Amino acid sequence: MQRLARTSKLVRMLVGAEGQILNMGRAVRLATTAQRQALMARYATCYCEGCPIPADMSEIDHVKGWVDDGVTDLDELAPACTWHNRDKAAPARYTVRRNDDSTWTLIHLGRKGRYANRFRC
Repeated sequence: MQRLARTSKLVRMLVGAEGQILNMGRAVRLATTAQRQALMARYATCYCEGCPIPADMSEIDHVKGWVDDGVTDLDELAPACTWHNRDKAAPARYTVRRNDDSTWTLIHLGRKGRYANRFRC
């Protein structure tokens, strides 16, 4: 028992009314099925402003990137289409806004150069 206590790691988890795990902290990187279902109820489309890709065809994105110590908690996740999930890695192009209803919006700041009008939602 003492060895188990010394070698184990404590993880704080928020559990929904029916026992679904909603907050995982940094214990796991990928969203749970319950988190995905909750996000589909909150978002109709990709969280990038103006993007028409349906949320159920999107990937689950950490609003604060996993590599930047983001957590796999329901209030820190949002659906992002494949394009925006990859493209937002260029921080100079996007900013994120927390909405009054606790959802997130990814805002495209615009592009400069000859490809300025491509890949717009």
